Amino acid sequence: MISLAFGLVAAACWGVHDFCIRFISQNAPVSACLFAVMVFGLLFQTGILLATGSYASIPSAGILPMFSAGVSFAIANCGLYVAFQRGPVWLAAPLVACFSIVSVWIAMFGGATVSVEQWAAILTILTGITLIATLSDKTKTQDAPKLWTVVSALVAAVAFSSTFAFGQIATDMTNGLVSAIAMRIVAIGVILAGILALRLTLWPKSGTWGILAIMGLLDGIAILSIMSAANYPHPEYAAVATAIYGLPTIWLASFFLKERINLKQWGGCFIVFIGIGYLAL
Repeated sequence: MISLAFGLVAAACWGVHDFCIRFISQNAPVSACLFAVMVFGLLFQTGILLATGSYASIPSAGILPMFSAGVSFAIANCGLYVAFQRGPVWLAAPLVACFSIVSVWIAMFGGATVSVEQWAAILTILTGITLIATLSDKTKTQDAPKLWTVVSALVAAVAFSSTFAFGQIATDMTNGLVSAIAMRIVAIGVILAGILALRLTLWPKSGTWGILAIMGLLDGIAILSIMSAANYPHPEYAAVATAIYGLPTIWLASFFLKERINLKQWGGCFIVFIGIGYLAL
């Protein structure tokens, strides 16, 4: 139950974060937005570390999983930003959400037991997410090329699942906050190296700093929640619950972008929460 709660917190934060990606990336370089958000997230997490004194040593055995988590996190965010920047959201969101299935498979290979009923609940959650996303208004985006959206979203899905797996292994050896900070530092290094190598834009426009700082805060809270779930039973369920991040994104799009949510989409929301409720039992 606690792992699910962490996942729901992460889902709410990433839902708002991803709506912001779609909003701000239409008028600002994706590379600059991603780099700024990662840095702001690091500043937030470092502030928590200094305020709480939650210091912990990193054993030599934890260096490799932390490094692997950081590289995966960088790749996942690159795929995520490109997918949401290109759109449409109704296509990108359910594909990225597939990381939850991969996360459960990884947990199974690690020795976790997942019953048929639990698999049914997981598939129910993803079915609801897919219904909500695919039943949205496609009239403005149906003719846009979708290949790179699909590729980017699937890359993000696989990379996010490996991020959570490696990150939670590292957290078992230290603590969630230290693990999240170390992982983010590695990810920033990878992203910075990629930006410099490809000669992409590094700094965003001055008028975007406020929203990027908020995005960094949300991303920092979300990844910290996922890492903290490693200290409780069934941490893979946090990744599963995080898959509903698309719901806040769609609700925000409905309110701010005036995208209508029909009765079938609300039915999809109901299906999602049935699946989450079963996993919480």
